[in-house]
Amino acid sequence: MLWIRLGVRELIKNRGFSLFFILNLSIGLAGFIAIHSFGRSLNRHLEDNLKEILTADLVLSANTDLTPGELHLADQVLGPDTTRARLISFYTMVKAGENARLIKVMAIDDPYPLYGEFALEGRGGKQEIQEWPGVLLTRDTAHALGVDKGDDVGTDAKMPLVLGRKTFYVHDFFQEDPDRSLTALELAPKIYMGIKQLEGTGLMGFGSRIRYYYYYRLGPGVDVPALTGTLRRAFDEKHQGQPRINVYDTRDVNQRLGRVTRYFTGYMGLVSVVALFLAGIATAYLFRGYLNLKQREMAVLMSIGATQWETALYMGCQLILLGSLAAVLAVMISLFLVPVFPFIFKGLIPDHLSLHLDPATIGLAVGMGMAGSLVFCLPVFVRIFGVKPLILLRGSREGGQRTLGRVLGQVMSFLPGVLAFSLVSVFVAGSVKNGMVFVAGFALALAFLGGMGWLIFSGCAYLSVTRNLVMKIAFRNLFRNKWSSLSCFVTIAMGAFLISIIPQIQKGLQTEIMRPEGLKIPVFFLVDIQEEQKNPFIEFMARKDADLINLSPMVRGRILTVNQKPFDGENLSQGSGRPRSGQRGRGRGKRLEFNFSYRKSLDDSETIVQGRALSETPWDFEAFVPFEISVEASFAERYGLSLGDIMGFDVQGIPMEGRVVNLRKVRWNSFQPNFFLLFQDGVLNDAPKTYLAAISQVAQEARQDLKNAIVNAFPNISVIDVTRMAGTLLTITDRLSLSIRFMAWLAIAAGLVSIFSIARHGAWKNANQVNLLKVLGADFNVIQGITLLEFGFIGFTAALFAVLLSLVFSRAVSWYLFDSLWEFDLLGSLVILLLTTGICMATAFMASRKVMNTKPVTLFSNTFDPGEI
Repeated sequence: MLWIRLGVRELIKNRGFSLFFILNLSIGLAGFIAIHSFGRSLNRHLEDNLKEILTADLVLSANTDLTPGELHLADQVLGPDTTRARLISFYTMVKAGENARLIKVMAIDDPYPLYGEFALEGRGGKQEIQEWPGVLLTRDTAHALGVDKGDDVGTDAKMPLVLGRKTFYVHDFFQEDPDRSLTALELAPKIYMGIKQLEGTGLMGFGSRIRYYYYYRLGPGVDVPALTGTLRRAFDEKHQGQPRINVYDTRDVNQRLGRVTRYFTGYMGLVSVVALFLAGIATAYLFRGYLNLKQREMAVLMSIGATQWETALYMGCQLILLGSLAAVLAVMISLFLVPVFPFIFKGLIPDHLSLHLDPATIGLAVGMGMAGSLVFCLPVFVRIFGVKPLILLRGSREGGQRTLGRVLGQVMSFLPGVLAFSLVSVFVAGSVKNGMVFVAGFALALAFLGGMGWLIFSGCAYLSVTRNLVMKIAFRNLFRNKWSSLSCFVTIAMGAFLISIIPQIQKGLQTEIMRPEGLKIPVFFLVDIQEEQKNPFIEFMARKDADLINLSPMVRGRILTVNQKPFDGENLSQGSGRPRSGQRGRGRGKRLEFNFSYRKSLDDSETIVQGRALSETPWDFEAFVPFEISVEASFAERYGLSLGDIMGFDVQGIPMEGRVVNLRKVRWNSFQPNFFLLFQDGVLNDAPKTYLAAISQVAQEARQDLKNAIVNAFPNISVIDVTRMAGTLLTITDRLSLSIRFMAWLAIAAGLVSIFSIARHGAWKNANQVNLLKVLGADFNVIQGITLLEFGFIGFTAALFAVLLSLVFSRAVSWYLFDSLWEFDLLGSLVILLLTTGICMATAFMASRKVMNTKPVTLFSNTFDPGEI
């Protein structure tokens, strides 16, 4: 207890050191607590609301309606104690007045939803939409369609909506959509209608992209996963291993949404680890300075009988106490950070998400604070065991001769910190592979910045050879205090690196989405053009001031086999036709039906990366050779396809066989009609089909009129506004960029506290120099200029090399994840460079102002106490 009381007294006496140690470590811990509390709150929300998100216990879905035999099989497996609801969903155009817009039709029966409910504004219920053509929608959707004329709803409100060949009226507005997904971003707004009211619309023709859903609510105590597995096997047997029905339950929703949420929180969590690491660098530096000041006191303690272990306990208790206080402060800071996330992620997370600080995360953070303070400072802490009282009392600071054991101990002292950083990174990343990739990348960045910093501050010896007094003293100080300068350099550079790596990728994505190099983005993308509408539509567009491009046939079919082995729609190993080890799902992800097409020449957005072009000679049905297939490269990688593979197909009941002759790279951001599989000319020409197309070269003021004209002439054709879609994608990238920058600025905040701490300690170390300059007649501006030049130089060089490093890393990330969508953001880089330099100078000036204002008599009294700064 004696050593604890002594330690507490010392911390109170050196309250300046204690304050900055706690503040610095707390910022790093606060980011960790906030991010993980947010992630756990999001996961908890999803787990607690899985049935409401799915609106059922179990769902069957297919591209065509289920047959009576299939429904009877489902009833047999699931048992009598079930409730069933039905939904038909598809995209189409709705016309309100003179304006037409893409919407998502949700045609429901009366039992839907089985979990959750419509929160309607009006007096009536949703049953009425089954009997008459009324729709349910949100106020926002009504406003976008121009039918939100007042508070009244119904036929008397005179707000008609035309869908296909039928007129509907707004029956009511709902405040909460029962069909909830993770995000609020949709391709088009939803409109609910009675399933009986689909009759007469003419929207459900051949080839229309329609999805049929059957929702089941099971009795209490039923083993839903077991029934899901049984039903999948039953459909497998019924369809001889080629099921066309998707069966999934809440586990699949949780798996899918959990994967998305990990994308949201994973990167930010890794950035919080970086912020914590940077805070650790600063705390280690602060403790190093504090330990140097206390060496004489430790020598005195040892001289009066204290052992090295007791002295270590004396200092260790101080570190643990400081770490505990930092953890408490971090929890308090997190109380203000966590509520910020709903604003940052607005539109990317569920509404009404309740965020709370996670007790387990708080406990982990407290443990990290207590143990982390020791781990971070361990390379400095081990010096205590090399303290020689007699040498210290004689005035030496070397602490004795460096033996092999001491050097080995110093090296080993870094291992706990490296191990802790690696384990936390793996924990945050969610996998060993991703965690280790992050650690490796971080180590490379740290090594590069550390090496550059050492060269820069070593070169300051040459820069100090000048007649300018300010430059001479400033660069000499940087050279003489290389380690402290390097600590400051690395912390600021890593923070600036995290901030500057984002704009390069973001600008590349934005440029490629809006203006992909070498390609023209269409204005509209058209879906569900019927075969009998092809020629009339071509003639229709010929009379318009717009270009119809890439009119592409689309035939739906099934992949049966790959190299004579059943194709089950899961990840396959390269060319083997078998699932990859560890990749097999539970059956929910099986996809067997795909869209096929053919064209005589590739589009500008397509490039052959392997193999040869498809033959221009039409394939002969009487030939006994497989037709030729072109496969999109990422599709081939996903399903393990390679050149020469023989694939079996079922196209509208006709078995066919083809050979893969090339792999294509497709630039999907071109928003042109593209397909995973292209067949040789002559294979699909006579098959019933629909068409996709794009429209370009439409003036801004003529776009709505053209859209209205298409809907009037061809009500079944869906017109997707590509510019609106691109804007939605840019909104997503902006939101994600904002979240990442938020955490990067948290890392910068840790770096700024480090600057303040290092500048404060450096100012105290140079106090005698400052006072001596005053005695010799140097005015305040000279002394101030020395401080500003020192830390301005550190900030500028750190930001400069951070920006240069970010160019390399962002280029690599964009190549690996975003198909090389990268562009240098010159303006953003200049802003980061100048802002970082200015912040460093301002922070250092505030930290050293008290020293600069100290009276010169301090030099002679020698009573300057760093604990009072």
